[in-house]
Amino acid sequence: MATVFALANQKGGVGKTTSTYNLGVALAEIGQKVLLIDLDPQGGLTFCAGFEPEGLRKTIYECLLRNKRPQEVILSNDYGVDLLPANIDLAIAEFQLINMPARERRVTRIINEIREKYDFIFMDCQPSLGLLTLNALAAADQVIIPVSCEYLSVRGTRALLKLIAKVKGQLNSQLVIAGLLPTMFDSRTIHGREILKLLRTEFSNLHLFPHTVARSIRFAETAAERKPVFEAKTQVPGALAYRQLARQLVKSK
Repeated sequence: MATVFALANQKGGVGKTTSTYNLGVALAEIGQKVLLIDLDPQGGLTFCAGFEPEGLRKTIYECLLRNKRPQEVILSNDYGVDLLPANIDLAIAEFQLINMPARERRVTRIINEIREKYDFIFMDCQPSLGLLTLNALAAADQVIIPVSCEYLSVRGTRALLKLIAKVKGQLNSQLVIAGLLPTMFDSRTIHGREILKLLRTEFSNLHLFPHTVARSIRFAETAAERKPVFEAKTQVPGALAYRQLARQLVKSK
């Protein structure tokens, strides 16, 4: 049965989508059955996985609002991962979910239908603390918080931790923070080194993954090519972090 992770941070541009996709592919490479769930109306994860979001007729929106079974929507890509895709239709889902029964548990219902078929399920959350993110946290076993090594990302992490505390108290008492994943780290800058130090001190009660993802233009380039970073023509130092983290997750499962 799958362990379910939400990758969340209300700050945009911190590497949630990049981390979700590359971590999923890294796990698939070592024989794990992986499902990725795109919970961002921008459809970034869907695009990275090799699909055109606006060209899809069936997405997770139909599962959330029209009770379509996830098995009818899941796509498979060339790198061994399955995907529940999203597109701009998801933007109106939060408004439509407001008056629905058990609105915070719609994603939980979807996952429960397919959970036994996978080893890992990863949800890429949108950069907000709205109803879709709340659904992800209610459905997850654990949360990985990507934090880019810049101050505004740290502020977003503080807000997310408050929401997680509320979710644990009201919706999902078993929710665990797996750890903070430092991303976009540039060891050449004083600011980057200071933020990494701040993460260690301010969030000393949380696990800080030692697999720091170094900043590299290759992440943007491979995303544009709809490939995992492991397919880059030259070796990418930050890519090793995802493979190391993948092995750690398998060991701790």
